[in-house]
Amino acid sequence: MRTYNELLNGEEILLGGHRGDRKNCPENTMVAFRAMEEMGADAIETDVRMTKDGYLVLIHDRDVQRTTDGKGFVDEMTLEELRALDAGSWKDERFAGEKIPTVEEFLEFVSKTSLIVNWELKEYPAELGEERAFGCIDKLVELIDKYGMAKRSIMNSFANRNLEYVDEKWPHRFSIHGYLNKYTDDPSSVPMESFLDWSAIWNKDEAHPAGFEADYVFAKERDILTCILVADTEEQYRMALDLGCRMFTSDDPKAALEILKGLGVR
Repeated sequence: MRTYNELLNGEEILLGGHRGDRKNCPENTMVAFRAMEEMGADAIETDVRMTKDGYLVLIHDRDVQRTTDGKGFVDEMTLEELRALDAGSWKDERFAGEKIPTVEEFLEFVSKTSLIVNWELKEYPAELGEERAFGCIDKLVELIDKYGMAKRSIMNSFANRNLEYVDEKWPHRFSIHGYLNKYTDDPSSVPMESFLDWSAIWNKDEAHPAGFEADYVFAKERDILTCILVADTEEQYRMALDLGCRMFTSDDPKAALEILKGLGVR
């Protein structure tokens, strides 16, 4: 049986669902997460925010308007207010009544599966202050430990300072995932490559939809594994694999699984 260290060391090509199976389900809901287990994917990427009263929830946007029937900022609403919202009907009426999940609700589910979790830390110090951003991370780690999920947790953020905080406080406990060569309002005090295990390939253009070879080389020379979110097509997956990509985060994981099977890597 494969260990999580083996799964996260780049020996195999991994596939994760971007906010769950967001192609077929409302993103960042329990139905979208359960679909990932059912289809046999490797990982779930999801987004962590903290409510006004200090609870952790999974939702991408700070404003709830895009993915619920409500309005307002997550950090200005209580858990009770957030849980009263419908987070499913915007996708399809058959998902009416889906709720914004709490991190603990999600952990109750995912800890009983073999799935890896890519936690995107969405509380940014430059936007909401270090006290709140780091407090959110502290609470997340406490819950991860409660459910014994550290070995299969990837810490991910566009705020490099968040990732530096994780590395400083819990050295070598988590895989750390960032974005090399991307500007951030929350820079780290040391070079990112000193603490990254994974980097998403971010810079692309029309001629290089799977990213630039130089970015893959830069990461490889520093023993950083690469991952990417691209269009779910055989052409773009093949290009990324040829460049050295080791993990895909997909908006259509069912289609992605079939592509990877066709390419002989599943």
